[in-house]
Amino acid sequence: MIGVVRANARGLSRPFTRGLSKYSNQNIDIEAGLQHELDGIIGSFGAPIQYAFGYGSGVFKQSGYDKKDKPQIDLIIAVNDPVEFHKRNIRENSSHYSSMKYFGPTMVSKFQDIGAGLYFNPFTKINGHQVKYGIVSTNKLLSDIKNWDSFYIAGRLQKPVKILKNDETIEKYNHLNLKAAATIAKHITLKKNDGKLDELQFYKEITGLSYLGDIRYLLGGENPKKVENIVLKNFDKFQKYYEPIYEEVVIRNEFYLPPGYSLNNTMKKIQYRIQQSSLIQMLKGIASSGITKSAKYAWAKKMKSRQKL
Repeated sequence: MIGVVRANARGLSRPFTRGLSKYSNQNIDIEAGLQHELDGIIGSFGAPIQYAFGYGSGVFKQSGYDKKDKPQIDLIIAVNDPVEFHKRNIRENSSHYSSMKYFGPTMVSKFQDIGAGLYFNPFTKINGHQVKYGIVSTNKLLSDIKNWDSFYIAGRLQKPVKILKNDETIEKYNHLNLKAAATIAKHITLKKNDGKLDELQFYKEITGLSYLGDIRYLLGGENPKKVENIVLKNFDKFQKYYEPIYEEVVIRNEFYLPPGYSLNNTMKKIQYRIQQSSLIQMLKGIASSGITKSAKYAWAKKMKSRQKL
């Protein structure tokens, strides 16, 4: 019998909510004003978007931030045809791109496909907000959440995100992505806690998966307390996001991992893939963002990591 400690943000027990539709847990509510602003940002793109989500401290608060902090808004946009998206987006939002735009949308799309398959435009101004958005092909996103190819997008989707444009197929496979993360986190938490599953630690283990081997940590570009900050400030959102998965994996003892992964090899494989994908993405960022924007972004991350210690 597994000991299960369920808690809310204040450490009190709470009943498990039943009767939710299968994937409604992935629809996280945020403040109405911010929702309106994010919808406006996504709506500002003329090029077609298949799926989009917001993440990070610009969408969900983290411990250590005060009301004066206005973090950059981070978005991931999935598109069915990257060449067509970049062709139209370069025409309509040329200022978002570095000099790489002069090589044309086909070259930008080929460059995007390297590594984890994302092309980021940081420090863009959209509707009065500072926005960093990454473009990824729908197929690349699906492959990562199905197979943990790079763990770059799969890891981001394992933490609460705000879906801004939904896709039923992605929603379906993200459920399995969350179930796999919960399977590993349960195993680690039980091992650390003598067979008792503490819910807070469970979400910390899930969150920590996406930072294993991240080159930004090795270079000191991330707050070492980031995992704890994310979970503590958004504990209720983790409970909502993992509601049916928690019942499946922890209560009903179901087990799921992507093909080729096991309890014995998962941590090593994730760490290796994150090391590769984060290094490649960092190098790509210098080319896609330009030297000035890349240096500005790296410095901003460095300063933020020091301020939150």
